[in-house]
Amino acid sequence: MRVVIDCNILVSAARSGGVCAKVVTDAIHGHEIVLSKSIVEEYLAVAERPAHAGYRDAMLSLVAELERVAAFVEPADTVFGLRDPDDEIYLATAMAGGAALVTGNSRDFTEPRYGPVKVFSPRSFIDRTD
Repeated sequence: MRVVIDCNILVSAARSGGVCAKVVTDAIHGHEIVLSKSIVEEYLAVAERPAHAGYRDAMLSLVAELERVAAFVEPADTVFGLRDPDDEIYLATAMAGGAALVTGNSRDFTEPRYGPVKVFSPRSFIDRTD
């Protein structure tokens, strides 16, 4: 499966490991990561926030590994009408790359699917049976 990983997954993976770390590991080793330049820029900007100073190196290592294995695409020119317009890039990248989206942001990603893009929570991605 091709997957786009929301930034909140990387933050949680770096800060606490757990399910989000498993999502990243499973995605890297068993799936194809899809990224866009805009997503990488957001990953790096978030890693530089003072709130993440203690986890910056872990986050930057995760970003570097994702970049190393990812297929890069130009995001689709589509707007999905999300509550937070900054989240649109994840769906647009997933759509362009024929990918699913893994996100812990259920507040902004309220639907199980946006057009062709299936949305997984971290737990549902780990527990899926396909």
